[in-house]
Amino acid sequence: MRHARFAVLLLTLCTACSLLNWRWNKKPVQPSDKLWSEADQAMKDEAYDIAIQNYKALLEQYPFDPNAEEAELKIAEAYYDAGRYPEAIASFGDFERMHPTSENLALIEYRRGMSYLAQHRSSDRDQQAIKNAQESFKNVVDRYPDTPWASRAALRVRECREELAEHDAGIANFYLERGSLRAAESRLRALLTEYPDTTATAQTLDQFAKMYNKREEPEEANLALATLARYHAGSPLGRDAQQQLGSLDPAAGGDPLPMLVAHIDALRTQEDRQKVPASVSAYSDRPGQPGGRGY
Repeated sequence: MRHARFAVLLLTLCTACSLLNWRWNKKPVQPSDKLWSEADQAMKDEAYDIAIQNYKALLEQYPFDPNAEEAELKIAEAYYDAGRYPEAIASFGDFERMHPTSENLALIEYRRGMSYLAQHRSSDRDQQAIKNAQESFKNVVDRYPDTPWASRAALRVRECREELAEHDAGIANFYLERGSLRAAESRLRALLTEYPDTTATAQTLDQFAKMYNKREEPEEANLALATLARYHAGSPLGRDAQQQLGSLDPAAGGDPLPMLVAHIDALRTQEDRQKVPASVSAYSDRPGQPGGRGY
């Protein structure tokens, strides 16, 4: 009996201690309008961590508040403004999944592209970020053409294409300087098929035309000049290429670009064939010789 009373007393004390501890450690619930106003003020003051903290508190304590959706968007924008781009990309993606009919989706996609673009600028080697940015901007142009963000995104797509083209052009120039013509032509082919209208491709075609002339390969030089003149007619390099060609039309009125690509492919195929050794039988037809059928 004494042990039972002691157990009941101990249980009562433990329960009281737990209640006191919960009361002391429990954070007071703030009114939703207070959380919202403090978060907005923190955004204006560029105190982004405080803003994120308050927006998240609003969502946790008042998930059905009228400002809840906007708070989710504000959290993503706060990450973006703070330069915390991975968190911003994740938050923009979460918002898009949770609100697939929101009128802010064009803004969300554009901001996500800008987040990828900012990450690319911190690295000269990794091209995945710029490719992701280009995809986001293309989504804005294709899915939301009637929004103010579409024209901005179109300019960003051009910027991304130039960045990607410059990357391939740099590699092509690297190989050209070291005399690795076939490796350089491989990069030229990529430029012609993916980014024919970029400034980087125009500069690379000009360099290849000069290199072909130096190697006394007039057919290749003229195709490079004709492609340059056709796809960059309004640029100084394009006009100079046309002057060099004069009345010569190596494509005979057609598009010189696919002809140049086909020429590069033919040279590559020919070189690959030359690298393959002739087939040699493992067995000799002469009896009595090592490996021969009669040995």
